[in-house]
Amino acid sequence: MNTRNVRAHGVTPSLSQDYVKRTATHQAAFILPFLHSGMNLLDVGCGPGTITMGLAQVAAPGQVIGVDHDWQHIEMARKLALENEVDNITFQNGDALSLPFDDNTFDAAFENNVFVHLSENAGIAAGEVFRVLKPHGLFAARDADADSVVWGNSTDSLKQFDKLFIAWHRSRGSDITLGKQLPTILRQAGFVDMIKSVSADTKGSPKDTRAHAEITISLLDGPFGKKILKNGWADKSTIERWKTDFQEWSEHPDSFFANIHVEVVGWKPA
Repeated sequence: MNTRNVRAHGVTPSLSQDYVKRTATHQAAFILPFLHSGMNLLDVGCGPGTITMGLAQVAAPGQVIGVDHDWQHIEMARKLALENEVDNITFQNGDALSLPFDDNTFDAAFENNVFVHLSENAGIAAGEVFRVLKPHGLFAARDADADSVVWGNSTDSLKQFDKLFIAWHRSRGSDITLGKQLPTILRQAGFVDMIKSVSADTKGSPKDTRAHAEITISLLDGPFGKKILKNGWADKSTIERWKTDFQEWSEHPDSFFANIHVEVVGWKPA
């Protein structure tokens, strides 16, 4: 897998439907108090641009640039900006480990669940963000910590699934437990005066829990399940039992899922 891309190719296509549901008011809530009109901002790994749009509204008339490795996402983001007549936003292809911008360009930068897919190269990406920020510019980073996920109405199968899901991602070059390392990553890149917080992306309605179970079952029927069998992590009967357990979990009135994220805001020294 090419970890030099802004968003790793290891992201499962069935999970991409969640990208279009992301918003600045949720996924970027922790940076909003520090933004103001007229700031120039960079969104690293912008995906289809739904978060970037919200950031652009806050920063206007400042210019906002979203970069992503996926041209399909870039085209979706451009279409979204055009449909909403947002004229202070630009989307372009980019590499998180070699950002195509001059030093000291931006007042602020943001990333959401990008560093988890860069794994050991996350420090390089943080250094690139540090480089393109102006002195006293701020960087807001948010990444998942899969060690801390919350399953409402949990079962042993769900806990076992989590462990193998983490191992599967690591075999593909991603570390979905990286969130807890964000303070260290940003500090080593040179950021100071860091503020840390935690939030969650939650599947709490019956509709959302059913959709989450469907995605999980599709993973077990797809590349994740194949990897489990190939590596001998589980046999077919165990996978089938998990699928049944996830289906039953999705139908229980007490079920919910929360993907925990660590959030860090740091500043480039003046």
